[in-house]
Amino acid sequence: MANDSDCSVGAAINSYLYEPASSLQKNFTTPRFLAVSRRRFCLALAAVSSTSLIGCQARETTSPKEGQHMDKDKKDIVYFDVNLKSYLDRPIFDVYLNGRDIGVAGGHPHGGNGGLMTGVPVPLGPQVVTWRLDGVDKDEKPYLDNGVVVRASNQPILQRSDSKLRYLGVHIYPDNTVELVPEAFWPEASPRGAQINREWERTHGK
Repeated sequence: MANDSDCSVGAAINSYLYEPASSLQKNFTTPRFLAVSRRRFCLALAAVSSTSLIGCQARETTSPKEGQHMDKDKKDIVYFDVNLKSYLDRPIFDVYLNGRDIGVAGGHPHGGNGGLMTGVPVPLGPQVVTWRLDGVDKDEKPYLDNGVVVRASNQPILQRSDSKLRYLGVHIYPDNTVELVPEAFWPEASPRGAQINREWERTHGK
């Protein structure tokens, strides 16, 4: 459906391209390009161009407002490179932070170094961490609860930190609690996690 801008453009074209040809042909109307000079034809193009430019400028005035609105929505989101540290005695998979996949982890010893999920948006405030259980027993038989979803028994609170802390260590402990630790460099085992690893080594060896 044509809008007011389209009508204005059409009117501008008609007004410049059509008019009575001459006093000898005053009862007839002929295309403007048969009678007008190049100058007036250029004026017609200029009129159309200026109308289009006004339409573009009208649309552009809404962009800054939309951008400010988006920035306001995102002001409480921090982007981290997330590393998973599990201190469980069995593998886990489908580990999610607020519904975003942050990787998998093996069981002991040390649960592996964990991968790195880059550019993960993490909202400030309470966090939700879940994972699925996996693994086999000493007879290499899969555990009966493999695939069961576990939700962290606590809900850690993430507060705004120094912008230099671009890494986030997600530490999962045997009691199903979780600790989130912003880091400046690749996350290491947390103090509590390091103690769990030492105890495991004393019992099972390195």
